[in-house]
Amino acid sequence: MTYIKVFFSALSSPSAPVVLFVCATVVVSVHRLFLHPLSHIPGPYLARITSLYLYTLCFLGIECHVLENWHRRHKASVLRIAPNAVSISDGAALHPIYIAGGGFSKSARYENFKVGGHDTIFSSRDTTYRDLRAKAVAPLFAMSRIRAAGSDAGIIRRCVDRFVERFETEKADAKKITPEAAKIDIMGLVYKLMMDSVTGYLFGKPYGAFEEQPLSSAVARVPSSSRAKSSTMSALPFIFAIVEAGRFSLLPNWLFSTLNVMMDRLSPDREFHNSLDHVRDFATSVTHDADPEKDDTYQSRLLAAGIAESETVIQCMAVMFAGTDSTAVQLVTIMFHLVQNPQIHTRLKEELRQSCQDPAVDPQTLPYLRAVVKEGLRLGMANPARFSRTTPPGGFEINGIHIPGGTDVGLAPYTLHHNPELFPEPFEFHPERWLDEGKGATTHSERQSKEMERDLVPFSTGLRACIARNFATYELFVATKAIVESGVLEGAQTCTKTIELEEYFNVGIKDHRLEVQWQS
Repeated sequence: MTYIKVFFSALSSPSAPVVLFVCATVVVSVHRLFLHPLSHIPGPYLARITSLYLYTLCFLGIECHVLENWHRRHKASVLRIAPNAVSISDGAALHPIYIAGGGFSKSARYENFKVGGHDTIFSSRDTTYRDLRAKAVAPLFAMSRIRAAGSDAGIIRRCVDRFVERFETEKADAKKITPEAAKIDIMGLVYKLMMDSVTGYLFGKPYGAFEEQPLSSAVARVPSSSRAKSSTMSALPFIFAIVEAGRFSLLPNWLFSTLNVMMDRLSPDREFHNSLDHVRDFATSVTHDADPEKDDTYQSRLLAAGIAESETVIQCMAVMFAGTDSTAVQLVTIMFHLVQNPQIHTRLKEELRQSCQDPAVDPQTLPYLRAVVKEGLRLGMANPARFSRTTPPGGFEINGIHIPGGTDVGLAPYTLHHNPELFPEPFEFHPERWLDEGKGATTHSERQSKEMERDLVPFSTGLRACIARNFATYELFVATKAIVESGVLEGAQTCTKTIELEEYFNVGIKDHRLEVQWQS
């Protein structure tokens, strides 16, 4: 009776709300730590108690390397990273989670990646919705068609040639301004290449990024010593906004939507809205001009499948982002490491010189070029964070650990790609690790080689993997080959020792810039 009186007395005191909050916090914490269905899985104490821990890591753009460190600290392949979320670092889990039977269902996180409030092929959790649209455009990603686009007369090759030409021009202009240390932003140039390439290939009409005039407001923010037209593409604020929205992508859908509306009302971003208008106008134009009976383009195929014109515009905008941002980061990663490692650049150039004897050679058959691209995909992940899925009602088991149904579970490419057991010196750029000649730090067994291939998932894996992964990969082959053959990177130096990544769901490079320089 005494305890009951004390309890009710506390409830009637001014401090009652505080007492109730503390009691509730203790009860919830004890339950999540010791009684929850995931209590048997190790993880940081704070993460096991509240999702705020994971939300904070995601917001700061440090989620991937922090969780990778926790996996190593706990020596655990299965790690609890939130009250109802698990991260797995063992590539053996890729098959049951993403491949077998079509894989587990996507988590609610994906709904936060809608474009203009509309589902896209990427964001939809409804397999019927996705399959109808993905099957309609799938023929566009056949390798025979992609290879033709990479030939001398193809759209990919024409865009790459324009990129190399523009690179040479900007390098020459930079040397005139500051001959002692000429700098150019390769990131901005690569964004232009990828935007024109993906739109030219899929829509039959390039965005025209290389033809756009410099925007005075954008140029004014760039130091005069490194100003470049390449940093002023009208679509960039649209792209960057989607990348940076990833910092909030783990929030519940209702909170994400509310926060998005509030931020736009309290601090409207005029530059973003202007960019959004540019992208929407272009997508609307190519959709309106499409003839579903005669054209064989992305938009015409969607229209022919019965997709409304308004939604087709949204799907076009979504693929413009997806086909530009990820491959831009990957190509810049390759270029950065070619500049930092002249011996790799020299060896690759020699392989390409010898291959010139056969003009019809497929770049994907060149061993060292293939190794360089793979290493670029390993370090320049399109999506470094977990591809989150929801476990089925019966749950599943990995390494003797049962994960119950309804759990948010996933593997992060960042963790897989930086596994020192498969990839010795994981933060170093070693193309040789993908060759049979691997030696020293890159020696590996046949079994290890298979696991390396299995765990290389820059575009996810399974039926819900990126539908354009073949196109994106081939772009990297064609572009890397042309860049090295042209010699535009010779004599260059990087301006930073490493590439600083922002580890959002869609990877970003810090400040969206990466400069190289030539010193006299």
